[in-house]
Amino acid sequence: MIDIYSLAKNPLVFQKPRTITSAYIDVSGKMGIAQTVLMVQDNFTENFGKIKQDNFFVKSKGGYWAISKAKFKFMKRPFWGDKVVTTSFPANTSLVRTVENTAITTPDGEPIVLAIQEACCLSLERHRPMKLTAVDFPTEEPPTPFMDDGFDRFNESALKYEEVYQQKILPQHIDMSHHMNNIEYVKLALNVFSIEDLEMCTPSELEVHFLGESLIGQTLRIFRAEHNGATYMKILEGERAVFEMKMRMM
Repeated sequence: MIDIYSLAKNPLVFQKPRTITSAYIDVSGKMGIAQTVLMVQDNFTENFGKIKQDNFFVKSKGGYWAISKAKFKFMKRPFWGDKVVTTSFPANTSLVRTVENTAITTPDGEPIVLAIQEACCLSLERHRPMKLTAVDFPTEEPPTPFMDDGFDRFNESALKYEEVYQQKILPQHIDMSHHMNNIEYVKLALNVFSIEDLEMCTPSELEVHFLGESLIGQTLRIFRAEHNGATYMKILEGERAVFEMKMRMM
Protein backbone atom coordinates (compact mmCIF):
# COMPACT_ATOMS: atom_id res chain seq x y z
CA MET A 1 0.00 0.00 0.00
CA ILE A 2 1.09 3.58 -0.69
CA ASP A 3 0.24 6.40 1.71
CA ILE A 4 -1.02 8.58 -1.15
CA TYR A 5 -2.77 11.17 0.99
CA SER A 6 0.36 12.00 3.01
CA LEU A 7 2.24 12.31 -0.27
CA ALA A 8 -0.33 14.82 -1.53
CA LYS A 9 0.91 17.33 1.07
CA ASN A 10 4.34 17.53 -0.63
CA PRO A 11 4.60 20.61 -2.91
CA LEU A 12 6.27 18.55 -5.67
CA VAL A 13 3.37 16.08 -5.82
CA PHE A 14 0.34 16.26 -8.08
CA GLN A 15 -2.56 13.97 -7.22
CA LYS A 16 -5.90 13.49 -8.95
CA PRO A 17 -8.85 11.16 -8.28
CA ARG A 18 -10.16 9.68 -11.53
CA THR A 19 -12.88 7.41 -12.81
CA ILE A 20 -12.12 4.86 -15.54
CA THR A 21 -14.62 6.18 -18.07
CA SER A 22 -15.37 4.84 -21.55
CA ALA A 23 -12.58 7.11 -22.87
CA TYR A 24 -10.00 4.99 -21.05
CA ILE A 25 -11.09 1.44 -21.91
CA ASP A 26 -10.28 -0.81 -24.85
CA VAL A 27 -12.04 -3.84 -26.35
CA SER A 28 -11.61 -5.76 -23.07
CA GLY A 29 -13.79 -3.36 -21.04
CA LYS A 30 -10.71 -2.65 -18.90
CA MET A 31 -8.33 0.29 -19.01
CA GLY A 32 -6.41 -0.04 -22.27
CA ILE A 33 -2.65 -0.17 -22.56
CA ALA A 34 -2.33 2.98 -24.68
CA GLN A 35 -4.90 4.67 -22.43
CA THR A 36 -2.75 3.80 -19.40
CA VAL A 37 0.22 5.53 -21.03
CA LEU A 38 -2.05 8.50 -21.78
CA MET A 39 -3.26 8.76 -18.17
CA VAL A 40 0.31 8.62 -16.82
CA GLN A 41 1.51 11.20 -19.34
CA ASP A 42 -1.48 13.42 -18.51
CA ASN A 43 -0.57 13.32 -14.81
CA PHE A 44 3.01 14.25 -15.75
CA THR A 45 1.71 17.29 -17.63
CA GLU A 46 -0.57 18.34 -14.76
CA ASN A 47 2.26 17.84 -12.26
CA PHE A 48 4.60 20.06 -14.26
CA GLY A 49 1.87 22.69 -14.49
CA LYS A 50 1.53 22.65 -10.69
CA ILE A 51 5.28 23.14 -10.14
CA LYS A 52 5.37 25.86 -12.84
CA GLN A 53 7.41 23.79 -15.29
CA ASP A 54 4.90 23.23 -18.09
CA ASN A 55 5.68 24.00 -21.72
CA PHE A 56 4.11 27.45 -21.49
CA PHE A 57 6.64 28.37 -18.80
CA VAL A 58 9.77 26.71 -20.22
CA LYS A 59 9.00 28.19 -23.66
CA SER A 60 9.70 31.59 -22.09
CA LYS A 61 13.14 30.19 -21.19
CA GLY A 62 13.72 28.94 -24.74
CA GLY A 63 12.85 25.29 -24.19
CA TYR A 64 10.21 22.56 -24.36
CA TRP A 65 9.79 19.25 -22.58
CA ALA A 66 10.24 15.93 -24.38
CA ILE A 67 9.62 12.50 -22.85
CA SER A 68 12.34 10.17 -24.08
CA LYS A 69 11.49 6.92 -22.26
CA ALA A 70 8.79 5.43 -20.08
CA LYS A 71 8.44 2.17 -18.18
CA PHE A 72 5.33 0.65 -16.58
CA LYS A 73 4.70 -2.17 -14.12
CA PHE A 74 1.14 -3.52 -14.12
CA MET A 75 -0.42 -5.25 -11.12
CA LYS A 76 -3.82 -5.39 -12.84
CA ARG A 77 -6.05 -3.51 -15.28
CA PRO A 78 -8.97 -1.62 -13.71
CA PHE A 79 -12.45 -2.03 -15.17
CA TRP A 80 -14.74 0.58 -16.68
CA GLY A 81 -16.29 2.53 -13.79
CA ASP A 82 -13.54 1.81 -11.26
CA LYS A 83 -12.26 4.69 -9.12
CA VAL A 84 -8.50 5.31 -9.10
CA VAL A 85 -6.06 7.96 -7.85
CA THR A 86 -3.04 9.13 -9.87
CA THR A 87 -0.05 10.49 -7.93
CA SER A 88 3.06 11.94 -9.61
CA PHE A 89 6.25 13.79 -8.73
CA PRO A 90 9.70 14.38 -10.30
CA ALA A 91 12.51 12.30 -8.77
CA ASN A 92 16.10 11.37 -9.63
CA THR A 93 16.76 14.73 -11.28
CA SER A 94 20.19 15.20 -12.85
CA LEU A 95 21.91 17.94 -14.87
CA VAL A 96 19.75 17.66 -17.99
CA ARG A 97 16.95 15.18 -17.21
CA THR A 98 14.42 14.21 -14.60
CA VAL A 99 12.55 10.97 -13.99
CA GLU A 100 8.88 11.41 -13.13
CA ASN A 101 7.35 8.78 -10.84
CA THR A 102 3.64 7.98 -11.10
CA ALA A 103 1.41 5.56 -9.24
CA ILE A 104 -2.12 4.65 -10.29
CA THR A 105 -3.74 3.23 -7.16
CA THR A 106 -7.10 2.42 -5.67
CA PRO A 107 -8.50 5.17 -3.41
CA ASP A 108 -7.03 3.14 -0.52
CA GLY A 109 -3.53 3.29 -1.99
CA GLU A 110 -3.29 -0.24 -3.42
CA PRO A 111 -0.94 -0.07 -6.46
CA ILE A 112 -2.51 -0.80 -9.85
CA VAL A 113 0.20 0.57 -12.17
CA LEU A 114 3.61 2.07 -11.33
CA ALA A 115 5.47 4.11 -13.93
CA ILE A 116 8.57 6.18 -14.56
CA GLN A 117 9.06 8.67 -17.38
CA GLU A 118 12.40 10.21 -18.35
CA ALA A 119 12.14 13.77 -19.65
CA CYS A 120 14.58 16.37 -20.94
CA CYS A 121 14.03 20.05 -21.63
CA LEU A 122 15.17 20.67 -25.21
CA SER A 123 16.24 23.97 -26.69
CA LEU A 124 13.68 25.44 -29.09
CA GLU A 125 16.53 26.66 -31.27
CA ARG A 126 18.95 23.73 -31.25
CA HIS A 127 16.71 20.79 -30.21
CA ARG A 128 19.44 19.76 -27.77
CA PRO A 129 19.08 19.15 -23.99
CA MET A 130 19.26 22.22 -21.78
CA LYS A 131 20.54 22.29 -18.21
CA LEU A 132 17.55 22.15 -15.91
CA THR A 133 18.93 25.07 -13.93
CA ALA A 134 18.27 27.18 -17.06
CA VAL A 135 14.52 26.67 -16.54
CA ASP A 136 14.63 27.00 -12.73
CA PHE A 137 13.66 23.38 -12.17
CA PRO A 138 12.78 22.70 -8.49
CA THR A 139 15.67 21.53 -6.32
CA GLU A 140 13.69 20.41 -3.26
CA GLU A 141 14.22 16.86 -2.00
CA PRO A 142 11.57 14.64 -3.62
CA PRO A 143 9.61 11.86 -1.90
CA THR A 144 10.93 8.31 -2.07
CA PRO A 145 10.30 6.99 -5.62
CA PHE A 146 7.60 4.40 -6.19
CA MET A 147 9.78 2.75 -8.81
CA ASP A 148 13.46 3.45 -9.42
CA ASP A 149 14.23 0.73 -11.96
CA GLY A 150 16.47 1.85 -14.79
CA PHE A 151 15.53 1.58 -18.44
CA ASP A 152 16.53 -1.34 -20.64
CA ARG A 153 18.65 -1.21 -23.77
CA PHE A 154 16.95 -3.40 -26.37
CA ASN A 155 19.33 -6.00 -27.82
CA GLU A 156 18.88 -5.30 -31.54
CA SER A 157 21.21 -8.11 -32.60
CA ALA A 158 18.98 -10.70 -30.89
CA LEU A 159 15.72 -9.41 -32.35
CA LYS A 160 14.40 -10.74 -35.65
CA TYR A 161 11.91 -8.07 -36.66
CA GLU A 162 9.25 -8.67 -39.29
CA GLU A 163 7.30 -5.82 -40.88
CA VAL A 164 3.58 -6.01 -40.00
CA TYR A 165 2.08 -2.96 -41.76
CA GLN A 166 2.60 0.66 -42.80
CA GLN A 167 0.82 3.83 -41.74
CA LYS A 168 0.84 7.30 -43.28
CA ILE A 169 0.85 10.06 -40.64
CA LEU A 170 -2.47 11.90 -40.81
CA PRO A 171 -3.68 15.16 -39.20
CA GLN A 172 -5.27 13.40 -36.20
CA HIS A 173 -1.88 11.87 -35.32
CA ILE A 174 -0.32 15.33 -34.79
CA ASP A 175 -0.15 17.25 -31.50
CA MET A 176 0.44 20.94 -30.69
CA SER A 177 4.17 20.55 -31.41
CA HIS A 178 3.26 19.63 -35.04
CA HIS A 179 4.94 16.25 -34.50
CA MET A 180 3.31 12.86 -34.09
CA ASN A 181 1.83 12.51 -30.60
CA ASN A 182 3.54 10.04 -28.25
CA ILE A 183 0.35 8.07 -27.62
CA GLU A 184 -0.17 7.58 -31.36
CA TYR A 185 3.14 5.67 -31.54
CA VAL A 186 1.94 3.37 -28.77
CA LYS A 187 -1.38 2.77 -30.58
CA LEU A 188 0.41 1.95 -33.84
CA ALA A 189 2.70 -0.49 -32.02
CA LEU A 190 -0.24 -2.23 -30.33
CA ASN A 191 -1.83 -2.87 -33.73
CA VAL A 192 0.60 -5.77 -34.19
CA PHE A 193 -1.66 -7.69 -31.79
CA SER A 194 -5.02 -9.23 -32.66
CA ILE A 195 -8.34 -8.21 -31.11
CA GLU A 196 -8.27 -11.51 -29.20
CA ASP A 197 -4.79 -10.73 -27.83
CA LEU A 198 -5.85 -7.29 -26.61
CA GLU A 199 -9.07 -8.63 -25.11
CA MET A 200 -7.35 -11.34 -23.10
CA CYS A 201 -3.91 -9.94 -22.34
CA THR A 202 -2.78 -8.72 -18.95
CA PRO A 203 0.59 -6.99 -19.32
CA SER A 204 3.12 -7.19 -16.52
CA GLU A 205 5.65 -4.78 -17.99
CA LEU A 206 5.75 -2.17 -20.74
CA GLU A 207 8.67 -0.01 -21.83
CA VAL A 208 8.64 2.62 -24.58
CA HIS A 209 11.48 4.64 -26.14
CA PHE A 210 10.71 7.76 -28.17
CA LEU A 211 13.67 7.96 -30.54
CA GLY A 212 12.81 10.70 -33.03
CA GLU A 213 10.20 13.06 -34.39
CA SER A 214 7.76 12.26 -37.19
CA LEU A 215 5.81 14.71 -39.34
CA ILE A 216 2.51 14.75 -41.17
CA GLY A 217 2.60 12.98 -44.53
CA GLN A 218 5.49 10.67 -43.65
CA THR A 219 4.95 6.91 -43.88
CA LEU A 220 5.87 4.75 -40.91
CA ARG A 221 6.69 1.05 -41.00
CA ILE A 222 5.70 -1.01 -37.96
CA PHE A 223 7.68 -4.15 -37.05
CA ARG A 224 7.30 -6.95 -34.49
CA ALA A 225 9.70 -9.44 -32.91
CA GLU A 226 9.44 -12.06 -30.15
CA HIS A 227 12.34 -12.71 -27.77
CA ASN A 228 12.65 -14.31 -24.32
CA GLY A 229 8.93 -14.19 -23.61
CA ALA A 230 8.46 -10.54 -24.60
CA THR A 231 7.07 -8.85 -27.71
CA TYR A 232 9.15 -6.05 -29.22
CA MET A 233 7.81 -3.43 -31.60
CA LYS A 234 9.78 -0.94 -33.66
CA ILE A 235 8.64 1.91 -35.91
CA LEU A 236 10.77 3.24 -38.74
CA GLU A 237 10.40 6.33 -40.92
CA GLY A 238 12.44 5.25 -43.94
CA GLU A 239 15.45 3.63 -42.30
CA ARG A 240 15.32 5.94 -39.27
CA ALA A 241 14.04 4.45 -36.01
CA VAL A 242 11.56 6.80 -34.32
CA PHE A 243 10.03 4.50 -31.68
CA GLU A 244 10.52 1.14 -29.97
CA MET A 245 8.50 -0.73 -27.37
CA LYS A 246 8.66 -3.92 -25.34
CA MET A 247 5.71 -5.63 -23.65
CA ARG A 248 5.71 -8.68 -21.44
CA MET A 249 2.54 -10.50 -20.41
CA MET A 250 1.69 -12.01 -17.03
